[in-house]
Amino acid sequence: MNRKVHIIGGGITGLFLAYHHTKRGDSVILYEQSEKLGGVIGTKTVEEGLVELAANGVLLTDKIKLMLDDIGLTPLFPNKAAKRRYFWVKGKISRLPISILAGLKLLFAIGFKKIKFNQTQNFETWACQMFGTSVTKNIIEPAIGGVYGTRLDALQAESIFSNWDGSGKNTILKEIKKKKGKSLGTVSFPQGMGDLVSYLVRYLEPRIEIKTNYPMQTLDEILKWEGKIRFCISLKSLISVLGNRIQPNETPNLLSITTITRFGRFHLTKKPCFGVLFAKNEGIRALGVLSNSDIFPGRSKHGLHSETWIYPESAKQSENESWESILEKDRERITNKTDSPNEVYITSWNGVFPAYDRKLFEFNRIMDVMEADWLKKGIDIRFFGNYRKGIGLRSLFESTSSE
Repeated sequence: MNRKVHIIGGGITGLFLAYHHTKRGDSVILYEQSEKLGGVIGTKTVEEGLVELAANGVLLTDKIKLMLDDIGLTPLFPNKAAKRRYFWVKGKISRLPISILAGLKLLFAIGFKKIKFNQTQNFETWACQMFGTSVTKNIIEPAIGGVYGTRLDALQAESIFSNWDGSGKNTILKEIKKKKGKSLGTVSFPQGMGDLVSYLVRYLEPRIEIKTNYPMQTLDEILKWEGKIRFCISLKSLISVLGNRIQPNETPNLLSITTITRFGRFHLTKKPCFGVLFAKNEGIRALGVLSNSDIFPGRSKHGLHSETWIYPESAKQSENESWESILEKDRERITNKTDSPNEVYITSWNGVFPAYDRKLFEFNRIMDVMEADWLKKGIDIRFFGNYRKGIGLRSLFESTSSE
């Protein structure tokens, strides 16, 4: 039996970490402030179908498949129509929003151009130099913005690709090949992403000690605990726990995201698809929209079509505006039709997601130093979460598995 492991935070990161330590035979105690495990990941069942509260899928790898087999959860693979993905560029929907020449330049940049990060540049400026203006505006801006919850000028390449060598020695292709674990595509589960949480909890309950409704103690008190200490709380909560251990100018920026799941009679696009990503300054306030009922079966009932729209906090330009009215204006601009929804479900997460900018990159350097200093004093403490080693459930799974 290995040392006792204290995992603070029962979101999906904490559950993944608890799973890995359990497989190693460690004695694990999981602490969660609320009564609910899973954090932002969850699925709500409504009359019209399923509403995902955050992520709608996970990139499947061989290692994640082994975990799913272990906990008895069968993945749900997407429909063939999900291979069709669209961009909204120049006032229209397109599968390839760049010219053949720009596409060739993109391939050249990936395969031959050396990566050189510049800490004074935001992602938009860096990407324009790396890939060209057309590729950046029409492909990278909507793709990256949709994933990271904001526009490129609020992000930094070095923060997003922190595991890459940005000294000018390697190409993007070489860095991609270094990443272990080939993705088998995006999957979900029969009753949505909530299944992942419930099956993990069911697997862990007889194997570890779980303390929900646990009041957060001060960091000084936690540092006295015997055994390994692993923080898996949100960045917003961590900032509060660290207190004066970080200076005000070192505090990373946080993003607020609103997702709106809309059930209606008509599709957004003429053909079923995965969804649509929106370029900046194209008259659409959303970052992207997922065509839920086109992607996975069983997402809607009564012949309705399900979509989830993703909005940054800045999309709401006035308190007098409702999120539903913003969505319907965006939708009408795309379809040129007025189509009232059957039902709309709104989920807002305030300050839950990190902004992958220079401040986050520097904050993670501070976290690395803190971990090393505590280890020298005999305190084995580490920090995990979507602010540390990349965004997305696959990144969280891989970072917790390698600890």
